[in-house]
Amino acid sequence: MAKTLLRRVLLSVLTLFLLAVFVFFATEVLPGDALDVSLSADELAMMPSQRLAEMKAALGLDRPVLIRLTEFLGGLAQGDLGRTLISRAPVSGIIAYPLRNSLLLAGTTLLLALPLAVLLGVMSACTQRRSADSWISTFCLLGYSVPEFVTGTFLVMLLAVKFAWLPATITADTQGTPWSLLAASPLVILTLLIGSIAYLTRLLRVGMIDALAGDFVERLRLTGIAEWRIVWLHALPAAAVPSLAAMSLYAASLVSGIVVVELVFSYPGLGQELVRAIAKREVHVIQSIAIVSAALVVGLNLAADLATLGLDPRTRSS
Repeated sequence: MAKTLLRRVLLSVLTLFLLAVFVFFATEVLPGDALDVSLSADELAMMPSQRLAEMKAALGLDRPVLIRLTEFLGGLAQGDLGRTLISRAPVSGIIAYPLRNSLLLAGTTLLLALPLAVLLGVMSACTQRRSADSWISTFCLLGYSVPEFVTGTFLVMLLAVKFAWLPATITADTQGTPWSLLAASPLVILTLLIGSIAYLTRLLRVGMIDALAGDFVERLRLTGIAEWRIVWLHALPAAAVPSLAAMSLYAASLVSGIVVVELVFSYPGLGQELVRAIAKREVHVIQSIAIVSAALVVGLNLAADLATLGLDPRTRSS
């Protein structure tokens, strides 16, 4: 057990290291740099090449790639995300509130989606090949297949433009209180809920069907245990264990993969900050957002692996 835990932790650390190296070189191929973007076309045309080279040297843009990679990895190891190239502002301060806002949005979505997905997944599995299962499966197919930006645009047209029930865009400040952000974001949450419930329901439905068809469920029925106890106390935990990894990855993707939804509704999260950083070629901000998102994915996947090891004895013995 201890060796398995150590191996999983070391593998997660190695994955983060390789991702950090990949992110660094991926940002290196962006055309131009922060200095080129900060200067106007006229300034670039009138500025002598020697003066431009001096400015880039002052910002450290002319240093060899390996030196910058070493400094980048060393800063990450110490928890230092660096500073922006032009304003020299700490990157951690720039992404702190957007990260909080994205985590708030993702956490709220999961808290609402999980109980609904469990209810629908159990209902669908228990009414397999009946009308209730058909309706739930159709909703899941549509909710999971339609891109979220299409769902969001449709909800804006219906609930914000046609009926004027909800605001179309977010007016709350980036540093506003969590409650003010949530109160201004019903359409964003609803858009994410549709896809989240559809995906999680499909996962649980498959797991519940397999669990209900298992021999242990048949033995429990023969002992006379009430059906609801078999479904909720025995079959559901057995169905949830194989889905933990997929659920954890989906939870992480809510933070790292809702860029489009945030842009559709102007939500002040990591998505908007990432687009702003790309436009300004602030590579340190881009790298930090990518690393934080990757760390969330790896961390939640590790947590799901450890939970599976704790809940399923078969994985420990293997």
